[in-house]
Amino acid sequence: MTANIQYKTTDLDSIFETPKQGTAASNVNYQVAGVDIAGRYTALANVTTGNGNIAARIPATGVLTSAGTDLSSIFAGAPAQYSLTTPLAPTHAGFTSPTTLTHTFTITFASAAALTNYFNYGGRIIIGPSQSAGTAADTNLAAMFTAVGTFIIYDVGNYITGAGGGVVLNNAAIGGSNIGTTQTTILTGTEASTYTSNTYVVKIQANAAAGSATVLTVNIVLSIVTHGTISDTYTGTYTSTIQQRNYSGFVTPTQTAPTLATTVAP
Repeated sequence: MTANIQYKTTDLDSIFETPKQGTAASNVNYQVAGVDIAGRYTALANVTTGNGNIAARIPATGVLTSAGTDLSSIFAGAPAQYSLTTPLAPTHAGFTSPTTLTHTFTITFASAAALTNYFNYGGRIIIGPSQSAGTAADTNLAAMFTAVGTFIIYDVGNYITGAGGGVVLNNAAIGGSNIGTTQTTILTGTEASTYTSNTYVVKIQANAAAGSATVLTVNIVLSIVTHGTISDTYTGTYTSTIQQRNYSGFVTPTQTAPTLATTVAP
């Protein structure tokens, strides 16, 4: 059943996240079949990384308010309000230890305001490392990437979707909106298996202070070392998949996706 409460002919069920995740917001005095919609949509104050809806903020409707507060400041945006694209996915196939595979890419915005608004309205940079099947060394490397899952950078933080296991978040409160000009490590992964010396490190920096930056540079380094005295052979393919999510929903202004470009490919 739709809410039958609309924003410019669009039902609220298409705008805010339903079914609700987490604790409900206080009643907002909009009702559906006699029940306040606070129990229908996820409260923006209660979004979590575990539920994958952190920073799911959308622009103000300008017309739907509760006690003077816009509903977009109360409820999280529905996932369908965002566009997910995969601009970059460079690969490196068949390598032997020791080796270092570096993937550096830039994220360029039209202006400092565009960067700020992109992340403010739920924009994300999503990093997904993977290693295809092959030797035992490939299998162990793939296990580290499974522990990462995907690494998500949002407005004022970052998190992984995997279970961890040798993967450590560094500076977890740093995101796209508050990074400075110093290259900062935000993720360190260590292979939690026989090949314990392999590492996966993600660093980020901006071209100007927070609020003035227009370009973010992400540097990913996979360091493969030799286990024992014999070089290890990897017959699989390492892929560094980079996605971006931008707000493109029913409430204006929508956000244009930034330009992503690889400057060093693995």
